[in-house]
Amino acid sequence: MTSRRGTLVEDGARELLRLHGYGVEVIPPGFNKKYPPAHLVATLPTGETRFIRIRKLSHLPSTIDTVMLKCRMDLAQFRKHLARHAREAGYHYEIWIYSLTHGFRCFEVFGDSIREIPKLTLQDLSVSRAGGVA
Repeated sequence: MTSRRGTLVEDGARELLRLHGYGVEVIPPGFNKKYPPAHLVATLPTGETRFIRIRKLSHLPSTIDTVMLKCRMDLAQFRKHLARHAREAGYHYEIWIYSLTHGFRCFEVFGDSIREIPKLTLQDLSVSRAGGVA
C-alpha cells in the first residue's frame, strides 16, 4: 500500500467518528467535483453530513486566525461548494487541525465566517454510554 496524506491521523479521526455513530467514507486523493475538498465524509442515519478536511499543524496554535492563514484554499473550495449546495439541510463543512500536544481542534466553515466547534472525544462517548457519571 502506498503512503498517502496523514493516514494515521485520518484513521484516528475515522475511528472517532464511527464510535460516535457516523458512517464514514474516505475520499481518495485527487479532485472530485462531487465533493468539497474533504478527506472524510461522515454521515449520521438522520442525514447529517460532515465534510471533514484534516490538517496537521505541529508548531502553530490551532486558532481561527491560523485556519484562515494556513487553510485559505480549503476555505475557498468549501465556500464554493457551500454556495452551490446552500439548500442542502444538514451539510457541515469542517477543518480539523491535528497537533501532537492538543489532538484535534475542529472548526466549522460558513459562507462568511469560521467558528470553533466542540471536538468529539472518547470521554463524551463513555459518559453517554454509561448513562452518567458516578
